[in-house]
Amino acid sequence: MFRVEFPGPFTRHEVVVDGWTVPLLSAQPCGPSDENVMLILDERIAVTLSVDEAERVVPFLADSIAVALGYTSHPNEATTELPAKQPQLRPVRIRSLDAVSSDDAAAA
Repeated sequence: MFRVEFPGPFTRHEVVVDGWTVPLLSAQPCGPSDENVMLILDERIAVTLSVDEAERVVPFLADSIAVALGYTSHPNEATTELPAKQPQLRPVRIRSLDAVSSDDAAAA
């Protein structure tokens, strides 16, 4: 039994891992006999994979999206409700320091 499902057909297919939808990820079966699936992230970025490749990649994407949204991971089959969100880290700008020779400092 596969962990990943693609319910549909609708205007877009939901991506489901372990019974939980994956936010920001939709799918479109394609190829002869629907042997491939196009995964669309945030309605902007798409990649076409075989169904076997999707079975390996989608759980990783689900965890990555859940972490980006502030959770520790994507829920599994045993999860009955979402855990509390974790505090979000934020990007911090790093400024590099340039070396200044003592001759340049004295001239300034």
